[in-house]
Amino acid sequence: MKKNDILFVIIIIVISVITIIIQSSLKTELKGAYVYLGGKELMKITKPGTYTVYGDDGDYKLKVVFNGEKVRVIDADCPLKTCEYTGWVDNSTQEIICLPNKVVVKPIGKDKNTGVDIISW
Repeated sequence: MKKNDILFVIIIIVISVITIIIQSSLKTELKGAYVYLGGKELMKITKPGTYTVYGDDGDYKLKVVFNGEKVRVIDADCPLKTCEYTGWVDNSTQEIICLPNKVVVKPIGKDKNTGVDIISW
């Protein structure tokens, strides 16, 4: 390995560590989650439990579980089930998105007015 290769690897490692530190410092305790369907707020979850999401025409979309500390989707009526594979979310800066069903689960955390947006989609 050349000197420049080692320097490049060190820079990548430092940037990765800084990103992880910033993201973990923005982590807040969850107070619940908002569930949006087609861009409109469908429900606000604040108590632990399992919640079923239905579309405007009454068709089943998915189930959301909130255990008081984390939120996740456990069952979805979509082909790839990417929202299920997202797993537990315990950070208010993350969202669970189901594109085929047009459902977004946005965790609610304590407000930190940092002005920093480190996650973009």
